Amino acid sequence: MDLFLSTFENKIDRKGRLSVPARYRLVFERSNSPLYLFKSLTKSCLEGCGEERINQIVDAIDQMDVLSQDSLTLQTILSSTQEMKFDNEGRILLSEDFIDYAELNNIALFSGIGRSFEIWNPELWHPRDALTRDSAKNGKIPKLIFSRNTSQGNL
Repeated sequence: MDLFLSTFENKIDRKGRLSVPARYRLVFERSNSPLYLFKSLTKSCLEGCGEERINQIVDAIDQMDVLSQDSLTLQTILSSTQEMKFDNEGRILLSEDFIDYAELNNIALFSGIGRSFEIWNPELWHPRDALTRDSAKNGKIPKLIFSRNTSQGNL
């Protein structure tokens, strides 16, 4: 499985076009999946993923009471989701709504977070990153539990 890792900063041109990092584009090419972007529910950024992640959200909604708050929250993700098309230069066109929501200016920061990624205004992301690292240095580290693959005996 391909993952979205690392951070990259790319310019947004005056038309709202943004170059997606080549490593990220490769993930979509390998999986033959479209790129979806949506407004984050909890952060001032956009979130990007492939079709598999969107299907997981839809499947989760299907398992819920359609009128529950949890269902409505996940439906909010889908209502802001846009399928993005790459141009010949590997760029996507961000809507004005997306640009405004994530407070993007001339530069966008891509932050890989595993099976998805985030697009941030670097001026908002860098202080958040520093705060998270400072918290970790002060002992606020999540407990990680790594499961062992028993069929092959590997971690």
